[in-house]
Amino acid sequence: MINKFQRELVGFESSGGSEPEIQVSPVQMVTIKSKTPLFKGEEQANSIEKIELEEYGFSLVAQKDLYQVGDKAVYIQPDYSLSDIPLFESFIRPFGEPKKSKLGSNFRIRAVKFNLHTGDDEPTFSVGILMPTKEVNDYLDSIKWPVTDLDLTKALGITKWEEPDNTNEPGMKTKGGSNYPSGIYKTDETNLNALWKHLENKIGYPVTLVGSMKIDGSSISLIFKGGKVTVGSRSLIKQLRVNKVVGYRNATILERLRKFFTGFVPDLKIYEEADNDDQFVTLAKPYIDKVIAHYGGIDKVPDMILRGEANGQSWKGSGNRNNPTSKETQNIKFFGVDDYSTGVSIKMGDENFDNLINNFGFERCKIIFKQQFKSREEIEKVCKDFFKTNMIEGIVLRTVDSTFSGKFMNDEYDSKK
Repeated sequence: MINKFQRELVGFESSGGSEPEIQVSPVQMVTIKSKTPLFKGEEQANSIEKIELEEYGFSLVAQKDLYQVGDKAVYIQPDYSLSDIPLFESFIRPFGEPKKSKLGSNFRIRAVKFNLHTGDDEPTFSVGILMPTKEVNDYLDSIKWPVTDLDLTKALGITKWEEPDNTNEPGMKTKGGSNYPSGIYKTDETNLNALWKHLENKIGYPVTLVGSMKIDGSSISLIFKGGKVTVGSRSLIKQLRVNKVVGYRNATILERLRKFFTGFVPDLKIYEEADNDDQFVTLAKPYIDKVIAHYGGIDKVPDMILRGEANGQSWKGSGNRNNPTSKETQNIKFFGVDDYSTGVSIKMGDENFDNLINNFGFERCKIIFKQQFKSREEIEKVCKDFFKTNMIEGIVLRTVDSTFSGKFMNDEYDSKK
């Protein structure tokens, strides 16, 4: 059965826009590329080994000889959440004990650190979930999953882990909103370890990349269109002004009669338009005012979307205690700008973005490097060397024209989420 679930590794999906993030299905058929012994000091581990995949750059730790080179297996990417089904019992409750689970909150798949090495004295990380095809097949058979439905992500109940818009953190006040319109893509960078083949085959080396600090906060978008402005969180659009309940009125005679005869319940609330006190909106408001002042009026602001990360103080992001911005005054650090003149969001190049941010006096996510790379290995080395002395969530890499981007995550930071 499992071979029927094979798919293209890279597909272009978004909620809209002509420049979406590259999305990769979270559950994929993969091929075992190589196996490497692990050591503690000079002594070789007897029960586990390191696995490399043909299709992805993620490495994993697996039971020794569970897989052979060339075997097919099912792989689930990090930063997704497992469902509470029998197939994942050993990950969620190892030996029946939830406290021994290596998963993060809401069964999130995170990097797992092993104090073992492959000969270089560097710790080994296992990133993702790897399962034998037989185990997955047996589970699908047990629930009588139709062989005509080829969506393994749906079959296994895998969901994207996201920090919720609503939070119980002290001082946080977030509310609902409307869905993103079809012309605006959602910011959700794909892990670079899922994009190496795309980078090599579609972009090509040498390639000049801008590497900027990935901020551990909450995505926020300032959306200017047709003389109006709204604020986007990761998944919702929020208005600057909203109707608030300021009191209640008595029902009219007609409303009482209608309720008596039909059961109709009238809305007796009295509404008044007021500033939205949603925390995304209140944080964005000073930035919006600066943009409007720069252009000399809201009707003169071009149609564009400023993309950034809300961070500092109550913006906890992933909740990692090592978050370097957690003690800063809450702010927005920007990482991109879109042209929205056609009603479809299109990323602008780095130079245009930099000029705009400087004109507004805003802070962009810190640039770590801007350089040309000749190989994947060069990119990995530069990023990993930076992580050795900087405990940050990751680095976002973009081409100078912004047509390609991906995130290179810090496994050490991820293992502590």
